[in-house]
Amino acid sequence: MRISFEIFLLVAEELSISRASRRAFVTQQCVSDHIKRLEREYNVALFERKPKLHLTPAGRVMQENLRNIQIMEKSMNASLQSIASGEEGAFTMGISTSRASVILPDVLKEYYALYPKVKISFCVEDTHFLEEKLKSGEIDTFIGINTTPHPDFEISTLAIDEVMLIISSSLLHSNFTEQEIQLMYDGVDMTQFTDIPFTLSFTNGKVNSVIQEYLDYNNLRLNVIYNCSDSETQILLCATGICASLCPRMLLSTAYRHNMTSSEHDRLYMLPVRGLNRPLHVDLVTHKRLVQPAFMADFKKILQSKMQDLSQS
Repeated sequence: MRISFEIFLLVAEELSISRASRRAFVTQQCVSDHIKRLEREYNVALFERKPKLHLTPAGRVMQENLRNIQIMEKSMNASLQSIASGEEGAFTMGISTSRASVILPDVLKEYYALYPKVKISFCVEDTHFLEEKLKSGEIDTFIGINTTPHPDFEISTLAIDEVMLIISSSLLHSNFTEQEIQLMYDGVDMTQFTDIPFTLSFTNGKVNSVIQEYLDYNNLRLNVIYNCSDSETQILLCATGICASLCPRMLLSTAYRHNMTSSEHDRLYMLPVRGLNRPLHVDLVTHKRLVQPAFMADFKKILQSKMQDLSQS
């Protein structure tokens, strides 16, 4: 990509000549000259200078197209490297903290046997942050939940998950009769749990947005005392008996392990939630303009196979 285009993208990202010049290790005058050269070449204004620096409509068009060119160049380089070596390469993948610990160990064990020289960098964020990083070309692919559709996204659903209520035996039995608990195996009525302390994810997560939609639709307000995005920590808090939680079924391995060594009094109940019908789509998302070398295509195949096993276990 031309240096002027690279300078333009830095200014478009920073919306500051001085910050862009520091990142490019050139003078502010040099940055300004590159922008003026592009504006003369295309006979458009790319930035408005007042009241503060911001992109014009033409500038936004250039930014979007140059980002796509960056993605295609990166894809081409990876593909050529793959062709040249057959086994070497690199890509960057986004995933949430909770799902990384559940999904990646088995996938990477099998993948490493095929491609020991392929380097994978992981970006750990919630889905809505990963969506923006894929658009900008900062990552090559990501595993997300209920990904927002976009014209540039190729979305493959790997599995369907559901939200479950997690609560300790002690907390459950101190608030409900045995007869009431038996009825909960067919689905929990969350109106009965509004006074129970809860730990939930932060409000900006996709899982939490599904939960919040359900609560808003049913005019429910939970007594949330802790916010934590890591499902394992949420489950361990539930195991202490101080609170309950709402977690995806696929992330309950910590609860199963806890129950293997706990007494009846300390075990965790994992119960379906009545009326919480919106599924969680576990998606693998790539950019449509990304040409996937063999080592990425094989990673996808292994991931799809392992996710199928996870969803059926």
